Amino acid sequence: MFLYFWREAWRSFRAHRGLAVTSVLSLTAALTLCGIFVLFDHNARQALSAIGDRREMIVYLKDEISDVELSTLTDKVRLYFGEPTYVSRQQAWTELSEQLGDPALLSGVEDNPLPASLRVRLKPELLNYTAMEQAAKQVLEFPEVEDVRYGAEYVRRLDEFSAGMRATAWAAGGVVALAIVLMLFNTLRLTLLARRHQVEVMLRMGASDRFIAMPYVLEGLMHTGLAAVASLLLVFALQQGLATRLAGLTFLPWTWSLAFVVLALGVAWVASTAALNRILRTIGS
Repeated sequence: MFLYFWREAWRSFRAHRGLAVTSVLSLTAALTLCGIFVLFDHNARQALSAIGDRREMIVYLKDEISDVELSTLTDKVRLYFGEPTYVSRQQAWTELSEQLGDPALLSGVEDNPLPASLRVRLKPELLNYTAMEQAAKQVLEFPEVEDVRYGAEYVRRLDEFSAGMRATAWAAGGVVALAIVLMLFNTLRLTLLARRHQVEVMLRMGASDRFIAMPYVLEGLMHTGLAAVASLLLVFALQQGLATRLAGLTFLPWTWSLAFVVLALGVAWVASTAALNRILRTIGS
């Protein structure tokens, strides 16, 4: 039975080649647009992940802190907030000299004014702005801590940018899903109208709507599957063309590509089923 449905779908596809090609090209254009947004969203996530890995909290220590207090504080920070790295006053001074590039600039400074600190590589769940702000307040309450810095404004803007990229990708996906629904509805409507007499005969003979609709649903899936693969090839070509200008731009991993095709087919299945039920009711009446 399933083989019959596929054979009928392929026969309809061949019989209406012009309509099928137009449908595939239209779907390819819509899916390519969505694929471009997905490509940039994927690369933005990679970049934000790399930046996020470098987010850290600097905990400045009081000058009079003892070795025992430092050990206790380090254990608390490691337990609740992340992996701390101790930076002595001398090490901080050396790093500052290296960053300036000219030790002579610091020759007039007699005493080292820099405090010792803990550089905390935060746990993944603390890498967003709200969690980092709350963690900083909690660390600041420890008596051994003089001050805490974590680049609040930088983290806030980074989180806003990440949320904006996700919202844009979802919006593009919604627009493309609507486009798929409209394109398949019109394509299947024209295909059924072209075979209206045959459909009416099958209805009079008692064929169920599902039996009649299944070949056309599969045909809609064929259109969408071809368009999804073609759009991924176009997005890959775009990525290859831009890779020489945008360093680090990578193509979608296979899991993302597979999910892209599966989601497109899922939308096509729902759209085709809903459209055919409505069209068959119209023909049957």
